[in-house]
Amino acid sequence: MATLEVLGIHLVETEEPCFLVEVSVTGAEGRFDVGAITQADALLPPANWQVPYAEKLLSPDGSRVLVDLWDGDGDPSLWVGNVRLAFFMHYLDLRAPLATPFGEVPLPSPTPRPSRLRAIEYEAP
Repeated sequence: MATLEVLGIHLVETEEPCFLVEVSVTGAEGRFDVGAITQADALLPPANWQVPYAEKLLSPDGSRVLVDLWDGDGDPSLWVGNVRLAFFMHYLDLRAPLATPFGEVPLPSPTPRPSRLRAIEYEAP
């Protein structure tokens, strides 16, 4: 069974609270719904919970973007085995886990964005 780990969360300077989130999925069996990654908010219906924005499929070491998911899913083989993603997420509650297709996953403490992720630029929706 596949598992997801949050590798890092990095504050992004924007008008709204936002983080760049990097995750690793181990044992992926194929394309999974990145849009199903969310965070429960007791004050909102599930349809209004935050989801990933501007998702990028990364190389296994996280050093480069392989596919911008706005442009499509890329080669299906990229979704099998160990898969690394980065995406922006607004209004994260740092005390609450992410809900993912692979179960709930705790968030680590925020850290400065590593230089290898600096090329991933935030554009307001």
